Amino acid sequence: MRKLTVDTACIFYPRGGSAQVVRYLNRELAQRGHRTRVLVGSLGDVGDTGHALTFYRGLTVRPHAYDQAHARWKAGSNPQEGVLRPFHPSYEDRSQPGTGCPDPMFGAVPDLAAEHLEAAWRGHLRRHRTLGPVDVVHLHHLSHLQHAAHATYPDAPTVTTLHGTELKLIAGMWECLDLAKAVSATPEHLAAELSPERPDRADAADALAVQHHLTDQQRALLHTTDWRQWTHSLNWILRLQHAAALTSRIVAVSEHDRDLAPTLLPSLADREITVIANGVDTQHFRPEQRSDDQRLANLRHWLVNDPRGWAPGGEPGTLRYTEADLRRFTDPATGRLRPIVLWSGRFLDFKRLPVMLEGFAKARTRLDSGPVLLMWGGYPGECEGDHPVDLAHRLGIADAVFFTGWRGHDDLPEGLRTADLMAAPAVNEPFGMVYIEAMACGTPPIATATGGPARTITPDGEHATGWLVAPDSVDALADTLVQALTDERERARRAVNAALHARRVYGWEHVADRYTTVYRAAMENPAAA
Repeated sequence: MRKLTVDTACIFYPRGGSAQVVRYLNRELAQRGHRTRVLVGSLGDVGDTGHALTFYRGLTVRPHAYDQAHARWKAGSNPQEGVLRPFHPSYEDRSQPGTGCPDPMFGAVPDLAAEHLEAAWRGHLRRHRTLGPVDVVHLHHLSHLQHAAHATYPDAPTVTTLHGTELKLIAGMWECLDLAKAVSATPEHLAAELSPERPDRADAADALAVQHHLTDQQRALLHTTDWRQWTHSLNWILRLQHAAALTSRIVAVSEHDRDLAPTLLPSLADREITVIANGVDTQHFRPEQRSDDQRLANLRHWLVNDPRGWAPGGEPGTLRYTEADLRRFTDPATGRLRPIVLWSGRFLDFKRLPVMLEGFAKARTRLDSGPVLLMWGGYPGECEGDHPVDLAHRLGIADAVFFTGWRGHDDLPEGLRTADLMAAPAVNEPFGMVYIEAMACGTPPIATATGGPARTITPDGEHATGWLVAPDSVDALADTLVQALTDERERARRAVNAALHARRVYGWEHVADRYTTVYRAAMENPAAA
């Protein structure tokens, strides 16, 4: 079949799982002879984690650099004003003090700024569009990008991959709008009435809750919401709904998101949504045995020689460890390494870091050779809720919890091979690439029975590949940690199953096959519903 010309676009600089999808999928397509280009956000200099040309090396990349906007933010100004490329918004609320993030939540971005964002991307796409025909435009995430692409590529069909975070945002926007309606107010009104700077904010929220007979759940949401982040929710809901309607084909990364999308985006109610799970590089992520000496050498590199962990409000590397700290990984009674549990991700609310740390703390008291928790990730400066360093100290487990910081994706396979078990009790994780990557490395995962992992992990029976626990249950996580860490034979059985399953189902060659099928279907019928 003839080779395709595919332009891929994503507003975000490399950060999180969707960037890995863009990178691996386009590598696979290029290896097959398809002509591909990647038009994406970028931040930082060569070698930095957010630098697009570094992250997507080997691909044809057209970066949309946010450095000027970032510098404006560092100087205390609005990063979405007075610059050619305004900083992209976020699907998560990063408004907490000390988070150090320049990207405002979508719901905080007014109409005028939204138009500026769309115009900036429209200009970027036009400047870099090739003279020849483009067969398909592949857009990652739902945003203002669909409108920009629709104007720039009027004759090319578009495929949009929903990565799930946009669906969480829309659901959160509706929840806030419903609550505002319940107290006969608007988000704008609540932003003023319940301002975080107001000394009697809690009393004002309680008064509203009593007056309008709110449930306990509604009262808690009223108290904890920073309403300034949600004032433009309705405008963005309408924009994102229209963006979905402009797309020729929609892809979801899990059955959960496929079923959720039409309830939030009415234009998709009668549309076919194709489920294509994210993939894993099975050449890079594969089982390899490591001796205790090799594992200890890895830990020394990540924690002592090249520390990147960051304390609350600090820069990468502000959490530093010594050889004395490293000795805590060894059980003095046996001379062997203690069991190592690896958590991986970003410090976001739905990742349920408090549940992870509290469950680990409970499990540790029930195990003879107390395990060690390796916290792998946490994007520099980005944190929703309490920082896990503070949580570990409050729980009295700081001596058993180590932070590697945000490291390159190429390091993750070795991190997974160094661990005995991977655990991440996120709730409604849209897909969860790290669980598949753990399975591919033969490190069986523990996840909650929600979202993508509920479909990708087999928890029981002959073909079990990991464990699933009840969401938001500290006791369930603790029980499963104890069970998994004390039954080495069962852990090994699931590890073998997991690696075989990941290779057979989630290799990028299979994922690319499915995407090229969707591309060709979009080309045959661009306006298909």
